[in-house]
Amino acid sequence: MSNDTTPSEYVKLISADGFEFVIHREAAMRSGTIKNMLVGPAQFKESVENEIPFRDIKAVILEIVCRYLYYKWQYEGCTTEIPQFDIDPEVVLETLMTADFLEC
Repeated sequence: MSNDTTPSEYVKLISADGFEFVIHREAAMRSGTIKNMLVGPAQFKESVENEIPFRDIKAVILEIVCRYLYYKWQYEGCTTEIPQFDIDPEVVLETLMTADFLEC
């Protein structure tokens, strides 16, 4: 990690089962919870290390969240028709609960 104070372009999200997802910081900022951890008024350890461990989010759900954050970033402010974001029916409820927690 560099010693300068500029934030990294990427953030590492770590699932409860140990999987790591490195995503672009701008995509991650589409989540209110993640944004608060990275740039909030309190100096969170996560903002210094650019790593956010999620003890209660499994990799299968965190992967969907990461895809959605990129989807949201890509289509934000779009004036044309936005394609549907599909989620497998077996994980819809858990994904929605996680999305609510992450404010995305």
